[in-house]
Amino acid sequence: MSRRRPFRPTTRSADEPESVFTAHDVPDVLATVPTLFGFRPTESFVAIATYGPRCRFGFSLRLDLPELEHAGTAADLAVHHLRRQGADGAILLALSDDHERAETVVRAGLERLEPDITPIVIAWADGRRYWQPLPGFPEQGIRYETSAHHEAVVRAVAAGQEVLADRDDLVARFAACSGEVLDRMAVVTEGELDRVLRRFGESLTDSALVGAAMGELDPILDRALNEQERLSDVEVALVSLWCASVMVRDELMSRINRDTARDWLRVLTDVSSRVVAPFVPSVLCLAGFAAYLLGDGAQAVIALERSLAADPQHVLSRLLMQLIQGGVSPEQYEAMGEMTIAEAQRERAILRQRERSA
Repeated sequence: MSRRRPFRPTTRSADEPESVFTAHDVPDVLATVPTLFGFRPTESFVAIATYGPRCRFGFSLRLDLPELEHAGTAADLAVHHLRRQGADGAILLALSDDHERAETVVRAGLERLEPDITPIVIAWADGRRYWQPLPGFPEQGIRYETSAHHEAVVRAVAAGQEVLADRDDLVARFAACSGEVLDRMAVVTEGELDRVLRRFGESLTDSALVGAAMGELDPILDRALNEQERLSDVEVALVSLWCASVMVRDELMSRINRDTARDWLRVLTDVSSRVVAPFVPSVLCLAGFAAYLLGDGAQAVIALERSLAADPQHVLSRLLMQLIQGGVSPEQYEAMGEMTIAEAQRERAILRQRERSA
């Protein structure tokens, strides 16, 4: 506890965008949490890495609030990721009406921070009051208010972020289509598949396959990405069925980077809402990858969970999930060099083939 320093307000430098928000106290930090995950977490244990003397927010992690007997395990996991991310300081929050579980996991996390990570804000809250493990802190807690009009939320929304009510709303964004939409998309997708097979056949070389696919997809994706046009059902079907080709999927994946990820996520989320089996895994995998590069771990995990629900053995989705669960940041991923996950996957396939032939 000796290294704890107060959470001091910071000032925005001249080159920072207006959407940057400075948190001045614990209620400000609590108000900022929904903007980090895109929804308002409840029954959650949250860890946020801070960097530098101004305590800039960086890596953030949300876990379901653990049962009492698993508090230490959750704390170990959170602090492990904070260290992996090179955090200078840490904010640990538990958000729950169950004060005992919330306090227990926060204190367990605090015990594991020192000596190399400075505690910045350590608190648990129930949406009305918050508590901190500080000498003389009021037993009844300190009242605070939550508001959709808090400056942190307003700035995030103004910058183009959507803050949903809870995680269920985020899950619904990637939910499978059903009813009339499912019936309609099944017919449209089958029709487009028949057309593509009649036009291109089934014996294209790899390079010809990618060329044929991108000849059809480039005009569609250019409009969707650059002009923000929503895809028609036929266009969704085309993107979906072409993504079933690993070569085409990898070509699309190579075009997604941290600068383009937000637009790609918007388009792929739209496709995800209308894709039908058996084309779900590749589309949702690409959506998860775009969310991951954007730094939105919550959306990445939800998209990848749907991909793996459709195909538990989908290799690329499993690899991406391992990256996220291992706490590998988008910055670290890009620093790996030119070998992408897809390329690494192909390399491993070649090695396995050689082993089988030996």
